[in-house]
Amino acid sequence: MTIVSCIWIGIEHLGQDLAVGAVSSHRRSRQVFCGRLAAVEDLRAALNEQTVIGQSGDLQPEWHDADAGTTIGAGLLSDLLRQRRPVEEVVVVLPPWDARHHPAPPEAELQVLLEVKVPSQVPLEVPLEVTLDHAGGFVERIAMSAAAARAVMSPPESIGMTILSPTAPALTAVGAGLQALTGTWADVERSWWQDRRMQLALMHPAQWLSERAAPKR
Repeated sequence: MTIVSCIWIGIEHLGQDLAVGAVSSHRRSRQVFCGRLAAVEDLRAALNEQTVIGQSGDLQPEWHDADAGTTIGAGLLSDLLRQRRPVEEVVVVLPPWDARHHPAPPEAELQVLLEVKVPSQVPLEVPLEVTLDHAGGFVERIAMSAAAARAVMSPPESIGMTILSPTAPALTAVGAGLQALTGTWADVERSWWQDRRMQLALMHPAQWLSERAAPKR
């Protein structure tokens, strides 16, 4: 039987329970994890422990350092998808809706803040350039991943493309806008996939697990 590939994009935002479910023995496809590998060392270690001993070597997880939020990373992903044909499913794991705050300042910088009497209860705002970079990378991640998936998927081997949305709600205006944009984009894009007898799904990680995971024996 032909072993097809399930390509995961954005694994730096992937939860361990979902990753373990993806590499369970009932999966009939090669799991290919792509993203910023430096951020997922613990995840890789956990999956190595969960990998079934004696499983076919073709079904061992693959790991590739490619960030879909950058032009270079998207190009690497496009090449990778073409090399891994046939592709069963492309799963895009979205980052949080909101841009993250900078980490707490080092002690030296904190001392400066205290000296100028900055109130400790006032949160550090996300700089505008960080917010804009987050929004741009967010949109590029979806658009580039969809373009790459379109080029390599076809039935009956291919299920389609799945976008896994963050479980935490948006707390900022930009985050809420990205959330609404993602839903609208999926609604409009879905007809292209349906015309080719494939699906485009937007769901939470727990829903993916319940729909894709086979019952335990």
